[in-house]
Amino acid sequence: MELSFLEELLVVFCTSLVTTLLFRRIQLPPIVAYIVAGVLVGPYALGLVGDPQSFALVAEFGVAFLLFSIGLEFSFKQMMSLRFAVFGLGALQVIVCSLVFAIAVYLWGSSPSASLVIAGALALSSTAIVSRELADLQQFNSRYAQLALGVLLFQDLIAVLYLILLPVLGTESATGLAPLLALTLGKGVLLFAILMATGKWVLPRVYHEVAKNNAEEVFVLSTLVIVLLAAWLTHWFGLSMALGGFVVGMMMAETSFKHQIEGDIRPFKDILMGLFFVSVGMNIDLTLLQTYWFRILIFTLGLIVIKTVVVAVVVRLLRESSTTALRVGITLGQAGEFGLALIALAHAHRVVPSDQTSFVILLAIFTMMASPVLIRHSLHITRALLSYLPGARGGEIESTANVTLHHRGHVIVGGFGRVGQTLVGLLEQNNIGYIAVDKNISTVSRARKNGKNVVYGDSGNLAILKSCHIETARLAVLTFGSLAAAKHTISRIREDNIDIPIIVRCHHHEGFEELISVGANHVVPEMLEASLVIGSHVLSMLGIEQSLIDDQLNEARVQTVGRVAS
Repeated sequence: MELSFLEELLVVFCTSLVTTLLFRRIQLPPIVAYIVAGVLVGPYALGLVGDPQSFALVAEFGVAFLLFSIGLEFSFKQMMSLRFAVFGLGALQVIVCSLVFAIAVYLWGSSPSASLVIAGALALSSTAIVSRELADLQQFNSRYAQLALGVLLFQDLIAVLYLILLPVLGTESATGLAPLLALTLGKGVLLFAILMATGKWVLPRVYHEVAKNNAEEVFVLSTLVIVLLAAWLTHWFGLSMALGGFVVGMMMAETSFKHQIEGDIRPFKDILMGLFFVSVGMNIDLTLLQTYWFRILIFTLGLIVIKTVVVAVVVRLLRESSTTALRVGITLGQAGEFGLALIALAHAHRVVPSDQTSFVILLAIFTMMASPVLIRHSLHITRALLSYLPGARGGEIESTANVTLHHRGHVIVGGFGRVGQTLVGLLEQNNIGYIAVDKNISTVSRARKNGKNVVYGDSGNLAILKSCHIETARLAVLTFGSLAAAKHTISRIREDNIDIPIIVRCHHHEGFEELISVGANHVVPEMLEASLVIGSHVLSMLGIEQSLIDDQLNEARVQTVGRVAS
């Protein structure tokens, strides 16, 4: 029985829900879950969706929102701070990997255009998987992680070039390819400049006006309209719709509205992105897996090994240690969501034939499934490999290896400034285990070199606190810049039934009763305490008795913050 589009959509959503829940239990990326859902409902498996093309328009919007979200994570400031890794290591990695894969794919029997696109897609790695694993491992500030993130930034840049070229590679022109490429690149540069100018001067003012309305639905609608307008504009220019989404996201990443946009657009983005990957799965020919399963497994292993070796050699040539080089290679050994998007778009533009599209997507899926395990055990794998290489100089072991993520009975210290350092010193003197969290990379690096147990992260982020095992800690001392941030974090901690004592440090003393009401045990207003200490010294030097001074200070505390600081 042939299903209507609404019934097909319902089947897709239900299957996606089940596969996503199952894949989360085994800690595999949701991207893979969506693709598997597409395979199951597609014409090559259960056949519940007979014509994948019926989802083509929704899928195209999905890839636009996927690249919008990738663009939101792109940071020019981070790119400049990691410019060596971005433009040095990143460029070499993409060039060498693309060249190796292009030759291999061409010898496999692909056309030059298909070889170029497939090689580029396989050379790209997964920002989503790498970022998630590094966050879970608390290793964002380590040398190998910084190099890997720099490479991922360059990959995002080079993917923009592929998005510009894809429509051209799928056309036949009597005037020749070179003039068409030049024209397309010119249009791409012009469009990029228009979107850059719009993102810098127009969109912040638009969002500023929208924010004045204080209406969440208007903010969400504004973002949807802006992304779709950017996609339409690039389509009107004869370029990929996804390019518009990426560039606008990249522009908005530099504004103060970034985090609000991310939060508001996430439900729509995740659903549309999921539908895109479902549509990718629908086009996978399962007969290839049945016929060539052994070859696919061998090619998957070969892809991971080749990328790991190429990246490691490039990093080693840039005078990094063998340990760092191998860990960067293992971290970037998988294919990624940007590569999947390129392959799907290349298939839509008839650059890559269906059988090769299915084969490459299967390779990418298997590498993405293996990647989380490899990244988590990269240090052990690196040490094992180096032990078989006589004369290999591992150099310094990554500083993250010296971090002890206590599982029970420790103290969590949010912020490693002057107060945090003093508190940590007292904990060390009394042999009390601790984990300090700070979001200043320079501070964390210096502390780690001095043997301090400090990890990179935002102590206001519940996910970071959970990775530090806040559930089983003895207590937490958290620092917040604003009352709203403090209330939000404390509320979420208590909502998760985490009942450890919490001491809150804030800069000001207004509204602390609210913090007590949402679950803080003690609140210490830094400005108040500093002024009271100064006042104590002043009164003492003026000859006032210490007992009277103590009474007056306690009275000032009670009058200012009541029972909060008691």
